[in-house]
Amino acid sequence: MYLKTLINFSVGLALIASQSATANEFSDTFKGKTKLNLNLYVFAADIDGDISKGPISYEVEQPFKDTLKELDKSYMAHLDLSKGKWGIYADRQYVKTSQDKQVLHIPLALDTKLDQISYGIYYQAYVSPEQTKDQYAKFIVEPTVGMHHTDASATLGALNHKIRASTDWDEFFWGARFKYNLDSAWNFASEITFGVEDTRSVQAYVGYRIPVFNRHLNIRGGYRYFEQDYTSGDFKWDIKEHGPVVGINLPIF
Repeated sequence: MYLKTLINFSVGLALIASQSATANEFSDTFKGKTKLNLNLYVFAADIDGDISKGPISYEVEQPFKDTLKELDKSYMAHLDLSKGKWGIYADRQYVKTSQDKQVLHIPLALDTKLDQISYGIYYQAYVSPEQTKDQYAKFIVEPTVGMHHTDASATLGALNHKIRASTDWDEFFWGARFKYNLDSAWNFASEITFGVEDTRSVQAYVGYRIPVFNRHLNIRGGYRYFEQDYTSGDFKWDIKEHGPVVGINLPIF
């Protein structure tokens, strides 16, 4: 069902682009300044779900404060390059945790690693003719398609027995992004995407622009819900991440 929806969505996106090309020539959709933005952020996620490998299953129920305490390494960044109505982006999240606990009679995740990379392309299907005093469009709708790559692993243990479980997979996703700018420095953004391997992501943000050296730094805060349910052989990764997100958008050029 997701694959059929993805195909229909891609066809719709192509039709939008082709209609624009018919009216103004396809090359006209690339007219405009080239823009590059870097968004650095922290996803303070509570994690719930289940990780299992063979006979060992570990039920995950870890608030962000515990993740922070057991954190080995983490970085998160989003890069967006656009010209005219088109844009491409890459998003990277890497989180590695470990626990210094002895394995007794309870199944235990001794360490986990989650490395997620998303690549996507979007098209500004609708741009409000109204503009703010800073020349931002009031309302923008951007359909998007792309690919998630996930590399997940965990060391599970029970009764002094350890199993290393790991896998990686790719999946196409589709969705849409929405932006709304007020006449003041405040702005809003949201995004919803669906992956063909049953991955779902919903994000919503409130931002505030600060002028710095003829550029506007956009400080953002919001909330994100991310869910993955993937099975490969006897390895199952069923994880939900949800919590606040805080970041800053840096316009490079």
